[in-house]
Amino acid sequence: MLVDREPLTIEVLGGSNGTQPAILDRVIGGTFDLDEAKRIGHRLLSITEGAPKGFRVVSQAHQLLYEWPVADEPKN
Repeated sequence: MLVDREPLTIEVLGGSNGTQPAILDRVIGGTFDLDEAKRIGHRLLSITEGAPKGFRVVSQAHQLLYEWPVADEPKN
């Protein structure tokens, strides 16, 4: 799915630094396709150091297009 033919930004999110989640990693202009951006986001989660909490895809205008949180650990 193409989104406005502008490159998308994928951000890997960590814990909160106040009101906003910290950004652990970012790919700027990696793709124009939202579905491909989602695949890139999932791949980044598996290779980002630290404790990523999820990722989001934003447009060039910083509009949130997609957000995926990491599932909570099961409680024992």
